[in-house]
Amino acid sequence: MWTNLPLSPSQAVTAMHADAREISALVAMPRLLAALGFTVNERTRRGPCPVHGGSNPSAFAWTDSGLWRCHSCGRGGDRIALVRAVRNCDFREALRFLASLTGVELEQDKRADTERLRQERQAEEGAAYLLADAEHDLLLELTEELESLRRLHRKASASLAAGQKPELCWAALRFVADTLPRTDAAYCISAFAGAVEQARFALHPELRPAMIDSALERGFVATAKGYRFEVALQ
Repeated sequence: MWTNLPLSPSQAVTAMHADAREISALVAMPRLLAALGFTVNERTRRGPCPVHGGSNPSAFAWTDSGLWRCHSCGRGGDRIALVRAVRNCDFREALRFLASLTGVELEQDKRADTERLRQERQAEEGAAYLLADAEHDLLLELTEELESLRRLHRKASASLAAGQKPELCWAALRFVADTLPRTDAAYCISAFAGAVEQARFALHPELRPAMIDSALERGFVATAKGYRFEVALQ
């Protein structure tokens, strides 16, 4: 009844109508009429016509085979035509309505769901790659910044010990002392914190100062398993 092979436009139309005939046959007329708001009389198979809003209790007639006709407004047809007339919808929507009464899932809807899921997976994978890139780039940047601060500290200390440019050396050491704790805390968050915290830190620069302050107040960064990595406080 359904196929996963690509169809030409003419084949698709033929398949859709084949689906409609098979699905329509699964819906008993009394159930369809009730679902459409008709007053159902299975003994006389007659009633008022909701298609044109008439009140004649015998104007609308129907058969078990799915055919119907209103003797007042002259409208008639099969189950699909009835759904379209009452719900004022197109062929595809009428077919979906019939399918909903039978529990059958249309192949085109299956394909649409499959495509939607595929796109969602692609979006999730794309977001994961972007997050991984952001986390990697930030960790690399912080690693280089820490190493630069440590080199500056070593160089300034050596120059100060040699009596070279003491004022400049002390300024460099004060800069390292002020900067290193926050940089080290940022590195620990980026490298060791739980996945959610790492993602927040990488993707939301505006949150980083508060997260760094919190880590410095605690004196450590906790991993997802509860292990603690102490941050440099001076």
